[in-house]
Amino acid sequence: MDRAEITAKVIQFISTKVENLDVSTINESSKFEELGLDSMDTIQLLFDAEDTFGINFEGDEAKGFTCVGDIISYIEKHQVPASS
Repeated sequence: MDRAEITAKVIQFISTKVENLDVSTINESSKFEELGLDSMDTIQLLFDAEDTFGINFEGDEAKGFTCVGDIISYIEKHQVPASS
């Protein structure tokens, strides 16, 4: 999956997790607090994203996530390559 596909999937995923959020307002630089997510919401979002994308966020690295682009970059870097 390329970055554009990951980005679209992450934005769609976030929009389903946050009530009354206009998907067109979400981009890679969107900060979690701007989206109405507190620290507990963000942790739950990461747990749900792990299940959705089949990856595991490492604790120390994930603690530094502040925006949507952080999740996208992590998924891009750690995704399991597609089988040929």
